[in-house]
Amino acid sequence: GLVGSEMCIRDRSRGPWTKPEGWKTIRKRMSEFSVRDTLGKPTRIRPSVKPSIEIVYMYVGDLNSDGIDEEGYVNFKDKRVVSFKSPHAKEE
Repeated sequence: GLVGSEMCIRDRSRGPWTKPEGWKTIRKRMSEFSVRDTLGKPTRIRPSVKPSIEIVYMYVGDLNSDGIDEEGYVNFKDKRVVSFKSPHAKEE
């Protein structure tokens, strides 16, 4: 029932990526390995439709328990970071 699904959601919002500190160390040209090492496993990996990006690591979860998922991502090309957004970044 409800308890099971709640636990599942909380479980997803775990790992180093849920803390801002890890994201502060992410840089362009970082390797996929370093990113996984720093942030932990992404909640989802998907191919990108943009030619300038090959793979997107999605880090999604309700980090402040307000019922709304925070979303971060890291974009890779040739196994290197080209751009990223922390889920802790406040939307302008």
